[in-house]
Amino acid sequence: MILHLRAAVQQLYAASLGEFMSVRSSLVAEAKQAGERELAKQVGALRKPTVAAWALNHFVREHPDELDAFHDFAELLREAQRTLDADQLRLLSRERARRVDAVARKVESAARTAGQPISDAVGDEVRQTLTAFIADEGAEESVMTGALVKPLQYSGLGDVDIEGVAAVAPRHLKVIPGGAADEPSPEQTDAEDEAARAAEEERRRAALAAERARLERAVERAGKARRDAEHRVEVQQARVDEAREGVADLERQLATARERLAKATDELDEVSGIRDEKAEAEAGARRALEAHPED
Repeated sequence: MILHLRAAVQQLYAASLGEFMSVRSSLVAEAKQAGERELAKQVGALRKPTVAAWALNHFVREHPDELDAFHDFAELLREAQRTLDADQLRLLSRERARRVDAVARKVESAARTAGQPISDAVGDEVRQTLTAFIADEGAEESVMTGALVKPLQYSGLGDVDIEGVAAVAPRHLKVIPGGAADEPSPEQTDAEDEAARAAEEERRRAALAAERARLERAVERAGKARRDAEHRVEVQQARVDEAREGVADLERQLATARERLAKATDELDEVSGIRDEKAEAEAGARRALEAHPED
């Protein structure tokens, strides 16, 4: 008998797409028969997954080991992003597309083996979700619930929007490989919830510490970059001032040269005039001489 939402989710999202509605109706009826009206309402509100979401849910249940290496790679890339390790980021970013494509092909193959056709559009949604898985820890946790109802998307910046992508919040569900979960006891549920809250708080503190360290490094780098830029500005300003002084000196030299040129031109005009006068006088004397023949 299903007397807990998590157990109902595990059983429902382990079913095939074709069986989803009938399994959900059966679980709702079972909860009502047990007098669990609120549970029946919650189960009845669980949404049918898209084909891409179902394919990923199926893969998480049937091939969880295949995602171990993918998780490790995601952790490496996130750490490189947190530490701003440029060399590591370049290396891992080139590797990301290959990893996503390899896992996506396995997801598609597993779905087809289970009798679920996968179109190219659905394959693209699977790849988008796997890309989000790598980029964001919350997205990874949502995928690993095995209860996605729609694919994830990642724009390339910021956090992934995981609101409403899974049937229940990740902290409330741990996937059981191979199918549905056994019914948990109230004590087990309380202990798991407390452990989940503690783990989430620890993860949050670690994330905040890592973010603070990253921001401190970013501030330090920004300060150094500013000081370097100020030094370059000072050096360049000195060069500009030196060049301006050189231009001013050349302009003074040019002005002096122009004055000399003007003076020399005036003197040339003057001596040219005298020369012309003397030449004219000489020509006049020659003409006078020629007009008086010798005795």
